[in-house]
Amino acid sequence: MDAPALAAARPAELLAAAEAYGALAAALDRHHVAWARRTADRVRGSGWQGRAAGLAGAAVDRAAGRLQAAWMELTLVQETLRQAAEAFRVAQAAQQGGDPEGGVAQAERADADVAERLNALAAAAREGGLTPAAAMAGMVRLSDPREPLNARLRALLPPLGASPAQVAAWWRGLPPGARAAMTEGRPELVGALDGLPARDRDRANRLQLARLLEHPDTLSGPLREALRAVAQKLAAGDPAGGDVLLLALGAEGQGRAVLSYGDPDTADDVAVYVPGFGTGLANAGGGDADRAERIRSAAERCGTGRTAAAMVWLGYDAPPNEGLSLRSAQVAGDARARAGAEDLNRFLGGLRAARPEEAAHVTAVGHSYGSLVVGLAARQDGAGVDDVVLVGSPGAGVERADQLRVGSGHVYVGVADHDPVGRLPDGADVAGGMLLGGLPVAVARQASGPDELWFGRDPADAGFGAHRFEVAPGDRGNAFASHSAYFDTAADGPSASLANIGRVVAGRGAETTPAPPR
Repeated sequence: MDAPALAAARPAELLAAAEAYGALAAALDRHHVAWARRTADRVRGSGWQGRAAGLAGAAVDRAAGRLQAAWMELTLVQETLRQAAEAFRVAQAAQQGGDPEGGVAQAERADADVAERLNALAAAAREGGLTPAAAMAGMVRLSDPREPLNARLRALLPPLGASPAQVAAWWRGLPPGARAAMTEGRPELVGALDGLPARDRDRANRLQLARLLEHPDTLSGPLREALRAVAQKLAAGDPAGGDVLLLALGAEGQGRAVLSYGDPDTADDVAVYVPGFGTGLANAGGGDADRAERIRSAAERCGTGRTAAAMVWLGYDAPPNEGLSLRSAQVAGDARARAGAEDLNRFLGGLRAARPEEAAHVTAVGHSYGSLVVGLAARQDGAGVDDVVLVGSPGAGVERADQLRVGSGHVYVGVADHDPVGRLPDGADVAGGMLLGGLPVAVARQASGPDELWFGRDPADAGFGAHRFEVAPGDRGNAFASHSAYFDTAADGPSASLANIGRVVAGRGAETTPAPPR
């Protein structure tokens, strides 16, 4: 291409051609919808059984795949022409702005790129059209991970607001090649979809982690170091010999991560541990991941022969610890917990949707402020848990255990006598050694209001109605140690607290060693 040819180019005609392809794609999409309603849905919903029914269903699926691939192929042409028009406009602007050589160079690059794409699409059409996997790969290549999703790629994904069950059905319906293309091209999308198999999410999130660490200058120093901690924890592997799965990863807020010891898609028992005050992404790749591993080990030590998986879920921005005192609860409020509870409940629903035929026994374990996240999630409709464990809790957002969907018989509470956070609901500041600055509890409640002091009734209180289990009292002189000891181990095995948590996770909550309520 030379300067006169660039000056004479008419990008508007390329845009008109792109719009024509878009209209054709829209018409084909309408035909696909009508065909599915009149033919495919009737075949699938007929109740027809046997070998012939299986062959008919397979034929319907192949036809649906071809129609979807044809729609994507038309859309690829549309998008290619649209991008070409935009590239030529930019090149013409450079030429007219005093950089004729630069404009021509831009136009030549665009011309070569468009020619290569269109030749590939034409060759595929001569050979019978793109496969669904190749069409998906083409759509992914046209998207830029640094930009918001364009409408055409969004149309290939589950609709916004789709339930985890709908996401799972969408993923199962994609050809394997299309799944691989989406994972390779946009791992940040695949890894974040609740409802996908754990190992598919792990594959996408590991790829996304590697890509983030390849470009460390785009991340803040603390976030970069936290991601490295996650990578190191993954590299260390599972002490039991398996893999550590990365089920979620994000750089938003303080960072997001879910690391699982054991595969939740195959384990009999699954624990989701939600940490609390002061937890950051580096903790999820460090001590909190170790706690998840200990929970898994404690559950499997119960000797039932059942397999367990346990994970640390950091899907929200945990508040700072503020000295593990009343100040922590006052500063934090419940806004972060409410936002986290929505995401936790969706994640739990995703665990269910990923294995619809044989559900695992699922326990949510909330520590510290994380117990408020768990409590708020467990009171929602469709909460995907069977048992709830609250340890070191400043309150679970409810007045009674029976307000959680699991029922009071499936709510277990552990609190150390010298844990200051576990004493917030009854108004005692153990770390300071006094009741709210010396005021009687009733007066303090009137002065500050209950919402400023705790998040619902004390879960260890008799009126709450949960099972309280044995926990070591902790160290009166070390508030942090007392608050952090619920997942400790001893030379001969798990602590009393950890052993009891393991029993609940293993479905043997009735065997926890009881402690009297407060």
